[in-house]
Amino acid sequence: MPRPAPLVTLGEIVQREIRSQLTAVGTVAPNRTSVVSSEIEGRVREVPVREGDPVTAGRSVLASLQRSDLEFDRRILQAELEKVRQEHLRLQRIQFAEAGGLRARMEDWAGRLRRAEAEVQRVQELVAKRLADRSLLDRAAADLESTRKQAAESAQLLKTAETGFRQEEIAKAKADIERVEAQLARIRDEISKTVIRSPLTGFVTEKAAEIGQWVQKGGRVAEVVEIGRMIVRVPISENHVEKIRAGDAVRIAFDALGGKSFAGKIRAVIPKADPKSRTFPVEAELANTPDHAIKAGMFARLTMEYGDAVRALLVPKDAIQLRARRTSVFVFEGGKVREVEFTAGRSVDSFVEVTGGALRAGMRLVVQGNESIVDGMEVRPRAPQGGRPAPSASQGSRG
Repeated sequence: MPRPAPLVTLGEIVQREIRSQLTAVGTVAPNRTSVVSSEIEGRVREVPVREGDPVTAGRSVLASLQRSDLEFDRRILQAELEKVRQEHLRLQRIQFAEAGGLRARMEDWAGRLRRAEAEVQRVQELVAKRLADRSLLDRAAADLESTRKQAAESAQLLKTAETGFRQEEIAKAKADIERVEAQLARIRDEISKTVIRSPLTGFVTEKAAEIGQWVQKGGRVAEVVEIGRMIVRVPISENHVEKIRAGDAVRIAFDALGGKSFAGKIRAVIPKADPKSRTFPVEAELANTPDHAIKAGMFARLTMEYGDAVRALLVPKDAIQLRARRTSVFVFEGGKVREVEFTAGRSVDSFVEVTGGALRAGMRLVVQGNESIVDGMEVRPRAPQGGRPAPSASQGSRG
């Protein structure tokens, strides 16, 4: 009994518009990395995070320092502030009381001055009518001059009370309030700095402080990375770097994720080449998965298109047979396969461009099961979606 023809899976040669592709390999880096340091010196009281823990910007506490000495200083300054405020209030009250009395005195002398002026005018009229003696006018004029001097002195005393030494004392007391308030604000700021929070939303990758440890101002506490978005850095040769622009769309695949690819875009083209390799660093960015499957340090393959689109024949990569000095595919015709050589061009996703040969659009090719077949062999194509396989040419003739 003859052996049945082998089962194969078929694909098809397609024709579509494609653009030139540029492929590069690089490494994944976090979108941002922050080395978190302490803004003040002190002893570590608590470190509530571990390496690998998720953190939220402005909310998650990375470490806290002891604050008892600062709290003592805050209470002392709070008491000092209350003292200088009371002194300022006392001086204001004294000034108000003094000014009030002097203002009443000035108003009294102002009233006397008006009456003295009226008396001089009255006596002048009597003297003019020869109803009063000249000496009476002299006395009225002398009284007017004395009253005028007293009114001027009372006005000057009021002005001095409002703008003189009391005002200087009040200004000094106000300056004392501002000085103590500034010292208190500084202490409160230092107290707030005893709680060190994460500046980024991401993960803790390094914990550099432990409970009881003394940290200096600027001392390292933790490292946090932001990986909601990731950066892929790839080197691009000087022959291709001019084809890349910030904002260009790219596809980025990861071997560690089974070759799964993601959409991204070029973030920056660094205009400074590595003097040894003559390549330019290019950065692409992409969104991470909800479970943060893309991690810093992963190997990445970046693919981008450039240039004008042209129509091209494309064969599935799985159909290609790489022989010594030649490339071929098995074309399925009439229940048999025929090996056809062709010239391969660019790689486009899961296809390879055909740049020369006798292949045409629509030809069916063997894409699975082609490892053990030869030119002219009868084969049975697998039916789509699990149906019965089609009969080979010889099986059909026997029917």
